[in-house]
Amino acid sequence: MNQEEQDIGIIRKEDNIEYLTKLDEEIGDDGESTIEEEHEEHEEHRMNGGYSWVILCCTFSLTAASWGNNSGYGIYFSYYSNNHVYQGASTLDYAAIGGILFGTAITFAPLINSLTGKIGVRKALMIGNFFQFISLFLTSFDSHHQLWQPYITQGVLQSIGLAFLGLPAFTILPHWFTNRGSKEHYRISDRMLTLSQGISTAGCGAGGILFNLGMQKVLEVHGERWALRVQSFISIVLVTVPIIFLKERHAKNVKIAFTIYNSEILKFAGFWGIVCYVVFSMLGYVVTLYSLSDWTISLGYTAYQGSITSSMISIGMIVGRPTIGLLADRFGAFTVATIIYFISAVFVLTLWMIGKDLATAMTFAFFMGAISGTFFPTFTTICLNVLGFRLGKLNVTFYMSWVFLGISAIFSPIIGISLKRNDPGLSGADQYRYCAVFVGVSFTLNFITLIILRGYVISTRNMTSLKMSDTEYFKTRPNIVDIFKNSVKFRGEGWL
Repeated sequence: MNQEEQDIGIIRKEDNIEYLTKLDEEIGDDGESTIEEEHEEHEEHRMNGGYSWVILCCTFSLTAASWGNNSGYGIYFSYYSNNHVYQGASTLDYAAIGGILFGTAITFAPLINSLTGKIGVRKALMIGNFFQFISLFLTSFDSHHQLWQPYITQGVLQSIGLAFLGLPAFTILPHWFTNRGSKEHYRISDRMLTLSQGISTAGCGAGGILFNLGMQKVLEVHGERWALRVQSFISIVLVTVPIIFLKERHAKNVKIAFTIYNSEILKFAGFWGIVCYVVFSMLGYVVTLYSLSDWTISLGYTAYQGSITSSMISIGMIVGRPTIGLLADRFGAFTVATIIYFISAVFVLTLWMIGKDLATAMTFAFFMGAISGTFFPTFTTICLNVLGFRLGKLNVTFYMSWVFLGISAIFSPIIGISLKRNDPGLSGADQYRYCAVFVGVSFTLNFITLIILRGYVISTRNMTSLKMSDTEYFKTRPNIVDIFKNSVKFRGEGWL
């Protein structure tokens, strides 16, 4: 067995003992199928500890400065809508700006992946830092309040910053954290692949609190211009520190694909399962994220109380995402994500549709913050499982699938606003009834997608071996009947 196969084998064995045992038997017992104890000790020493924690702090800060910063647009959305800041602008315009901010640059994720491969992660982060700072700073000097200006600054320019800052954080951590050990002798320190993603993406919640409550107060006291300026300087500090301390590391003999696309992966059925997971997650998540503040205001409460509701989403993220990561490493990312998205659908179709007071709004916001973004801590682990832990293909698969995330994110806020009913006399609960149904259906479809994708991964594992090349693996076509049988199989599949 060559070094690359050993590197892949280590990760596979850690994630599914039974699976690798079968593969080891296929390779033979001539000694090549074993991994030297010294190599395992070296892996254990450098993974899940030491400088890995510095990297985790860096990605946490990057997530706060990018995704958390993005969630702060909610206070400007409410301010622009309720104060008619831009002449001739409708609520739909402000929703479109939010969609552009979230999704435009992410749609070009493969190009960012290719550029990152050429210039390195640190320089890519510098580009993102520049665009995010300049977008917020320029918006604060918009004295004529022409509608095209926020489309360019808070929309396109900040979206570029978000993409260059927010995307690399997901693909850095799998090179510093992994899952190892057996299910019978579980230790948190052994299984941190998804937990690290959960802690990192919780930075979105920390940033959300800072850029919602903090900037809302600045906005009320000093106006939106100073709120934007303060936000721009906070952002540049939060990004500069990780740029200084971040290090890149790749496993030996594992070639990372920094390409725009990969034709093998495009023909791989599992990739399109990943795409469905991306799309349904975003349709539900973004509509919820951008709607709850305005929903609270429509119930008869103030803009500040609306920002508190948005902050409850962020608090939920801080608590929920590391917890989800911990549970996913213990019981399996597929299993945990499937259950949580079913619970999310139930919550949306009950609490959101009947909620009529601030206490209910805040409770709902907290739980949705904790669970509706399950996609973020689990996506990398699920993606690796679908790829058969071919770490070299993670980057290109990640960025290709996020093209669809970008497209979904662009249209999600517009869909949410379009579904809001503005008929006179309707309460907030009634105004957002169609919106709640849409989100509930999205999460239900995500639940179904994960069940099928789980069966696909198990069926593929039963048909593959370590002897297979990437090309052979991506051409694997499991039987549909086997996929449905395995989708509800929970025994003997390790962590899945």
